[in-house]
Amino acid sequence: MKKYKFWKRSDGGATDVQQLMNETRQAYINRFYNLWMDKFKWDGLDEEMAAKEENFIMRKFWADGTIAVREHAGLLIFAPWTLASIDMYDFPATVNLVNLHAAPLSVIPSTTQTVDKDVVLGWCQPNHKSILSVVSYYVERMVSVDMVINTNLQLQKMPFLIGTTEEDKKRLQDVVSRLLNNETVIFTDLEDLQKIQAIITATPYIIDKLTDLRNSYEKELLTFLGIDNNANPVLEQTHISVDAVNANNDEINDNASAIMGEIQKWLDSIERVFGRRITITPKHPTQSVHEEPKDMNTKEDVKDVE
Repeated sequence: MKKYKFWKRSDGGATDVQQLMNETRQAYINRFYNLWMDKFKWDGLDEEMAAKEENFIMRKFWADGTIAVREHAGLLIFAPWTLASIDMYDFPATVNLVNLHAAPLSVIPSTTQTVDKDVVLGWCQPNHKSILSVVSYYVERMVSVDMVINTNLQLQKMPFLIGTTEEDKKRLQDVVSRLLNNETVIFTDLEDLQKIQAIITATPYIIDKLTDLRNSYEKELLTFLGIDNNANPVLEQTHISVDAVNANNDEINDNASAIMGEIQKWLDSIERVFGRRITITPKHPTQSVHEEPKDMNTKEDVKDVE
C-alpha cells in the first residue's frame, strides 16, 4: 500500500485556519488597543492613583464605552454601572454601580445612585457605543482579507509531486529538504530528477490588490480613532496633494474632536458636581499642512551646465 508524505515549505505558525484567524484577529486588536490607550494625557486625577485610574477609565471606554464616577473620602471612585431608571430625555436618571472586586460598600455602595448628584456618568462617543464595537467591525474585515492573502500566497508556492519506493525514499527526502532550504546547487542522480515534478498552478497574483484593500480598512479605522494616518501606504502610493492631506487631516480631527468632546462633557460634569478639575489633551495631535512641498525639479532648482 502506497504512503504519501506532504512537505511544507515553511514550518511553524498555525496549521489550523481557525487558529490562524484567531491569532491574526488578536494581533490587530492588540495593536489598536495600544493606540487607544496611548491617545490622551490626563491631568487632575488622584495623584497616587493617577496611572491606575487613567488605565481603568480608558479600558472601560474601550470595552464598555461608558463609566461612572463618585467621590469618597476626597478620592474619585470609578466603576461600571447598570441602568436603574431613565429621565424624560432617555438619559439615565438612576444607576447601580458594579462592584467588580468586592470593594467595601462605603467605597462602592450597593444602593441606587442618582445621576449628577451621587455619581457622574461619562461616555467616549456621542452614540454611547464602545470603541471596541467599531474596532471589531474593521478588524473582522482586515482578518478576512488576510485570510485570502494567505490562501493566495500558498497557491503561489510550487508543490512537488514525487514517486518513490521504500529503497529511494530516504534519498529523495534529502533532495527535497535541500530544495526547501534554498540551496542553489544540488547534486543528485539523473534518475532522481525524473521522479521530481513541480506542479504549476495558474492562480493569479492578487496579493498587492488585497493588501491595498486591507490598508484602506486600516486607514478608515485610524481615521475613526482620530489618529494620523498620512504615513499610510495607501496615501503614500497616491502622491496626494496638500489639499488632499488637509482634507484627510480634517476628517481625522473631526473624529478626534467627537471622542474628546464627549469625554470633556463628563469632565465638565465632574467639576460641576464634585469640584474636581480633570483635563485631557491629545498626545499625538494631527497638524494641517500649510504649503505644497517644493518641487526639486523646477527650473529655479536646475542649474544649466555649459
